[in-house]
Amino acid sequence: MLNYSEKFKNLVLYILSHDSYREGGLKKLNKMLYFIDFYFYKDQERFISDVAYAKADMGPVVDGYQEIFSKMMTDGVLKKHANRSGILEANVPYDIASFAPEEIEHIRNVLDAYGKLSSTILETISHQQQPWLLTKQMGDIIDPDLALLIDNGESEEVDIHDPKLTSELIALADSV
Repeated sequence: MLNYSEKFKNLVLYILSHDSYREGGLKKLNKMLYFIDFYFYKDQERFISDVAYAKADMGPVVDGYQEIFSKMMTDGVLKKHANRSGILEANVPYDIASFAPEEIEHIRNVLDAYGKLSSTILETISHQQQPWLLTKQMGDIIDPDLALLIDNGESEEVDIHDPKLTSELIALADSV
């Protein structure tokens, strides 16, 4: 069974408890985690959580998310909403003591921007971004360096530090 870290657990709990987050199922939760991690990676070249993301029909998802969230429910961290099937709720309080101030600010900003949107809108946004588009097959792990290609309107120039990724992108551009 897949395990999850304390930091990942507290990130999930924080998302589910935040005022800007409107209830959603696993699809919405996966998109929020993706946006938080990949937008942070674009600026800091590291994820806040320690999970990998895979390409799925519904957009990027935490790799092994069904097993991870199931374990979180078994462990009593999460619970299903009493009246709405498929909706998860925090069952314990979050602890953000292990998060750096810039991580907390980033998480809040992403939640404020995306937390009230529907899972369908979030899926559409993720399907238009390079990390999902450039990952070849469903189930493949999304290379975190692809976050550097996300166009969020803030900059026109992208620095890519991985020579392998650079050559792959050049080959892809040449094939179009």
